[in-house]
Amino acid sequence: MAERASNSWAGAIYKFFRSVKLAIVLILIITFTSIISTFIPQNKEIIFYAEKYSAFISWLILITGFNSFFKSFIFIVPSGLFFINLSVCTFDRLKGRIQRKAKKRFGPDILHIGLLILLIGGMITFVGRTEAFVRMEEGNQISLTGGYTLTLKDFEFLKYENGRPKDWISTVMLEKDGEIIKKSFAIEVNRPLKAGNKKIYQISYTVKNILFLSDPEGTIYQLKPGQMIPVGEDGMIFKDVITNPVNQDNSTVIFEKLVDQKVVELVNLSVSDKIDIYTIAGMDTKMSTGLQIVSDPGYYTVLIGLILLTIGLFLTYYQKLGDDKL
Repeated sequence: MAERASNSWAGAIYKFFRSVKLAIVLILIITFTSIISTFIPQNKEIIFYAEKYSAFISWLILITGFNSFFKSFIFIVPSGLFFINLSVCTFDRLKGRIQRKAKKRFGPDILHIGLLILLIGGMITFVGRTEAFVRMEEGNQISLTGGYTLTLKDFEFLKYENGRPKDWISTVMLEKDGEIIKKSFAIEVNRPLKAGNKKIYQISYTVKNILFLSDPEGTIYQLKPGQMIPVGEDGMIFKDVITNPVNQDNSTVIFEKLVDQKVVELVNLSVSDKIDIYTIAGMDTKMSTGLQIVSDPGYYTVLIGLILLTIGLFLTYYQKLGDDKL
C-alpha cells in the first residue's frame, strides 16, 4: 500500500513537471519579472534605493531581490523549475519515441538539450560574471588574474572632420607569465582583446591637463586638477585649462581662490603669470584610456548550447522537409 502511494506521488510529480502549461506559466513569470528588472538600477548600495524610492518601494525592491535580479530567488526559482520542466519533457519525449520504436528524429531532442545547456550557461554567467574598470595612461602596466600582464603602448582618439568622436584605440601588449602573447593589439570599441576567460573592452577616455609651476630657484612642480598651492594662509586650487588650439601658451588657466577654506572666486591666469612665489611655466595634456575587463565563466557553455540549438533546428527542418516530399 505504501509502495502504491509512493508511486502515485512520484507519478503526480512527474506529470506536474511534464506539463506544457507549467512551461508557459514559468516563461511568462521569467519574462515579466525580467522586464520589471530593466527599470530598476542593479547592484547599487542600499542607501541608493532608500534615497531614490519611497520607503515602501525601496523595502519591496530589497526584500524581493530586484536590486540584484539575476541572483535573486525571484529569478533563480522560476528558472530552476523551468530547467527541471524542460529536462522532464525532453526525457519523456525521448523515452516515448524509443518505446514506440518511432522513426528516429533527434532534431527536437538535440534542440531541447541545447536549450538546457544554454540555460546552465546563462545561470553560470549571471552568477559568476565579473566586471572591472581600469584607467591607464601610455606606459602604464596592470596585472590580471591568470598570470596576464597588460601594458598600454599608445592611445589614439580619432575624430571626424566636424569634431565628432570617430574611434578610441588603445594599442596594448599582452604577456602571460613573462612571455609575450600579443606584441601589439589595437583594442577598439567593437574589437575587444581576449585574455584567457577575460575580454577587455574599450569604453571611454579622459583628458587630463597638467600645469607646470616654477619657484624662484627654478625648481619645476607639476599640478593636477584639484590640487592646491598655498598662498599665505589660504590657497589656490587648479581647476581646469581652456586650451587655445593655435598656441597652447595662450591658453587660459582657471584657479579657485580659497579664503578660510571657502571658494570665493575664479581666477583666470596665463603662462608666465605669477601666483605668490610661483610662476606658471607651461602646461601639458595627457590622455588616458578607460578599459573594461569582463570575465564570463559561462561563455563556452553558452556557446555549446547555441551550437546544439542550431544543429537541432537544422535537423528538425531537414526531417520535416523529407516528410513533405513523401
